[in-house]
Amino acid sequence: MNSKKMDMFMNVLKFGLVAIGVILCLFLFGGPNMESTLQEQETFREGSSLGLAVSFTGFVMFAGIGLILIFFVVQLITNPKRTVMSIIGLIVALLLYLIMTMVGTGDTNESLQLLDPVDQGTIASTSAGLWTVIIGIVVGLAVVVLGPFMGRFRK
Repeated sequence: MNSKKMDMFMNVLKFGLVAIGVILCLFLFGGPNMESTLQEQETFREGSSLGLAVSFTGFVMFAGIGLILIFFVVQLITNPKRTVMSIIGLIVALLLYLIMTMVGTGDTNESLQLLDPVDQGTIASTSAGLWTVIIGIVVGLAVVVLGPFMGRFRK
């Protein structure tokens, strides 16, 4: 398959999936709201419009995960050195997240003033994820800023 046909196929697939998603979202918007009776909400929950939207979302998620794994395997075969470096980066991020989770947080439902209280594990996990992202951004910015200087020092 040549490049133009592949691009056209991917555009048709992209717009088709978006169109289906938008139509299914419109079905959801047409459903009952919180002021509706409990019977109407239960009927909607058991109905086909919600089932179609959930099934479509699951299909898109599993297809996306499958494509990511296929891309990852192809990259591992065709460009193993860079792919191994990416794997090392993912492992470092996972270890950083696990360390931040074990360290924990001083936040509680009261200190965060949450209207709907959540489990302390949820707060700790969210804080660990936020710290992992913040550290990743800081390290990334440091690499961008210090990268040109490091190249000069190597020479």
